[in-house]
Amino acid sequence: MNPDADSCLGLCRFHDGTVYSLDVFSPEEYNINVDTGYRGYRKRGGRVEPEEQDPSSRGIILVTGSHDQTISMASIQRVHSKEDGYTVKATKTATLSGHTSDVYALEVLPEIYTADGTTRVGHLLSAGDYTLRTWDLEKKTLRSTFSGHTGYIACIKIRGKRAFSGSWDTTIRSWNLETGKAMHVFKGHTNIVNCLDVTNTDLFSGSWDQTIIQWSRSTGDPVQSFRGHTDGVQCLQVFEDNLYSGSMDKTIRVWSIATGKLIRTMKGHMAGIECLHVVDGVCFTGSYDKTVRCFNVDTGECIRLFEGHTDGIYCIKYYDGLLFSGSGDKSVRVWDASFLQIAAKKSIFWCCSLDTTK
Repeated sequence: MNPDADSCLGLCRFHDGTVYSLDVFSPEEYNINVDTGYRGYRKRGGRVEPEEQDPSSRGIILVTGSHDQTISMASIQRVHSKEDGYTVKATKTATLSGHTSDVYALEVLPEIYTADGTTRVGHLLSAGDYTLRTWDLEKKTLRSTFSGHTGYIACIKIRGKRAFSGSWDTTIRSWNLETGKAMHVFKGHTNIVNCLDVTNTDLFSGSWDQTIIQWSRSTGDPVQSFRGHTDGVQCLQVFEDNLYSGSMDKTIRVWSIATGKLIRTMKGHMAGIECLHVVDGVCFTGSYDKTVRCFNVDTGECIRLFEGHTDGIYCIKYYDGLLFSGSGDKSVRVWDASFLQIAAKKSIFWCCSLDTTK
């Protein structure tokens, strides 16, 4: 991994096709016994002893899904130096195979056990063909397969013991992760369901039909629709009291969930927006224009531009001061995002327009 752009700490190439999905996690946080690659030793009195672990140097795990129909697993470590601060080292540890089409979505599973309480349901949920699959990341094996959709699955979301999947068949399905059984089918969209987010009470879905629907999880009925995008809705996220959505119309829109009204429209990308992640007062967005941008969620100003990918960006995630982005150029880039919360408050960079009139 060789950084070759401002703020880029490393470049990972583990796939033979577009990287459509990724997740990042700490094995300790999810109680998963996998090797992070951390090896801390020091010489003391002529002996080599284990070094006390610096929290910023502990390994984390990156999992990615691709057009090549595989899932890659890699350990990520910060490598410190006095001259350059630090870079990032990535080591591929496994390839998971089984899907028969692009792996469009994946998410690390919380610690859930089967209905009899004896076996963990798995460590990772993935989707992309007509199925959802759970994987054991410790044994690097497939655990189970959920079937029911009649089209490719474009997105998944986990909430507690439930998983939700959106499909090219225009429906959303919910699944009981303890039993593997299908629970409910949500019908209402008229085109591909591209993105989902879930709260304790509601489900939110975005579609190529240009709409976002809020559903009641308890009844399965629509609560309200959010209309305003002029092209397909590719990504969305609930954050606090608002809903953030990105579209092929090149805009990010911020909605009040309570009223259903548009709060603001953020602009700056030169092509459709495929992914977003809202965290710590900022909204990261990835676009077909090959860039990642970071917006201040309070003002709508773009405070940072990340350039280096040579194709569109399909997935992003912020984790512990690092930003991960997956692209059609078959790579994942790791960016230094540790300063962005401070920068967002000060609004020290400006690179995009803000439109609050629409």
